[in-house]
Amino acid sequence: MATKRLKNKIFNRLLLTSSLTIIITVIFLIVLITNYYSDVIVQREMDLNIRTLERVEDYFLNKESDWNGFIRNLYEKEDVIDDLSDALHKEYADYLQHRLDKFMRQNTFIPSNMDTYFYGFFSQDPDVNAVALQSSEYPEIHYLFIYNHGRWKQSIARLSANDELRFQDTGILSVEKLDKTFTKTIQINNPTTLKKMGELTIFYSTEGLEKIVQRENPTVKSSFFLLGRSGQVVYSNNQEIPKQLVRNLPSENNVDQMKQEGQTYFINSITDIGDYSAYTVIPQKELNKLTVVRGTMWILIIAVLIIALTLTYSFMRNYSARIRRIDASIQEVQKGNLAIRIPESKKEDELATIASSFNLMLDELDKYIERVYVLNIKQQQAELKALQSQINPHFLFNTLEVIRMTAVVDGAKTSSKMIYHLSRLLRYSLESKEMVPLQTEIENVQQYLQLVQLQHPDKLTFHVDIPREIEQTPIQRLVLQPIVENYIVHGFQKDKKDNQLEMIAKQELDSIKIIVKDNGKGIPEERLNTILEHINDEEGENMHSIGMKNVHQRLKLKHGKEYGLTIESKENQGTRVTLIIPMGADENV
Repeated sequence: MATKRLKNKIFNRLLLTSSLTIIITVIFLIVLITNYYSDVIVQREMDLNIRTLERVEDYFLNKESDWNGFIRNLYEKEDVIDDLSDALHKEYADYLQHRLDKFMRQNTFIPSNMDTYFYGFFSQDPDVNAVALQSSEYPEIHYLFIYNHGRWKQSIARLSANDELRFQDTGILSVEKLDKTFTKTIQINNPTTLKKMGELTIFYSTEGLEKIVQRENPTVKSSFFLLGRSGQVVYSNNQEIPKQLVRNLPSENNVDQMKQEGQTYFINSITDIGDYSAYTVIPQKELNKLTVVRGTMWILIIAVLIIALTLTYSFMRNYSARIRRIDASIQEVQKGNLAIRIPESKKEDELATIASSFNLMLDELDKYIERVYVLNIKQQQAELKALQSQINPHFLFNTLEVIRMTAVVDGAKTSSKMIYHLSRLLRYSLESKEMVPLQTEIENVQQYLQLVQLQHPDKLTFHVDIPREIEQTPIQRLVLQPIVENYIVHGFQKDKKDNQLEMIAKQELDSIKIIVKDNGKGIPEERLNTILEHINDEEGENMHSIGMKNVHQRLKLKHGKEYGLTIESKENQGTRVTLIIPMGADENV
């Protein structure tokens, strides 16, 4: 039953369909986006490592370029290279004596020797700690020039006493035992014989490289290794990378992954940076940290999805409730309850329009029912009362008395006319039509007035003014005769010969105005007010009051409250009755 109800509820099906569509679409998009985003993050980290290696390469290439420039300029300065040659071939005391004699012979106070040349060059490089000069022919001849004493002491802090003595004797240091120091050895040749004279060893700090390699607050722990030609680690910034992996680092640039102890490592490398090869290593587990964003995105998306579905459910539930109210109201109407109304919402949407239109339809239906069925009942009552009035024994007695008296005085000709007019009146009153042309209704009134004129010769004149274009205007049957009859009964003066009755019809906009006026007795003001109040009272039917009230109520029921009749009268001056009907009124009931 629950499944059946679910299938039969359009909003439930709509909610289910839209929810599934949203969920599937969002899941697909999230999987696609998170995979793409993770790949982008991983690639970004790899690109950062590549840029680090490129900066390292630039660093060493710049150093190499500086050293080459230093040697090239050295060979171009004859005084300096000669001084350097003397230093490498003479004992230190002899060298000093020779350099002092040479300075004395110069014409300038600025010395031109290897000390000033070395200082002028190496003191400008913030990374250089010291420079060692070693003779090839005479191992006991060596020199040490220190330019950053603080860093130099830190770099040799791990040297043993024997190493220090050995260095003092030979000028040769064990590079592996120097702390945070790179070395660069340059061969010095005799510019004339090109024979090797000695070696210049430059000791420079790793601080410049560390500034390039190390990143602040890194998202991923990336390790950096700098290897020499023999594969020894010259410098490292190791973030828990196994030593075995470091020993097996590839010697080619095209290897980007390695596995060690079940773990995958991503490698970027540049293997031809002068005397060095540089490597960056990122463990797979470090890159996996970046994908934590997937979980975060899933949590956020699920939260947003729940909110979206909740809002969708809330909106659909609201609309579903309003639809159910409309459906229940329609079912009540099917059962015959026309008093039901749909509560109208303040929201301006299609459902509010439906509810408003439905309520308006019921209002119009009530009015139509009132117009059709109530009018039909009123019409039947009017016909009955009119028939009763017209066949009232008193009326028939008077009519027959007129015929009798006329027959006595004038003979059968007048009597036959009166009988003819009477038969026409009776035949018209017994017709079943509810609407007739205006001309037909006026002809019936004329039949009645001719009977009156036969009864009262030369005492009544009747004038009709009806434009030809409105003669066929539909009008309810028997609405004019009661007005004329009311005049004959209450306003006609038998002792006067100038009784006049005038009937005028004219069109005003969408209405037809029919005026019936006379010069009879008129109606006193108090009596007129009573009559007006009586004809406008919709309640309280009275078989003895069928004239003006019946006509007025029938016109309002048929055409609307703006139609009907009005009465104007002055005592001893006459009465004016105005009927208003619509132009082209509906002929059907």
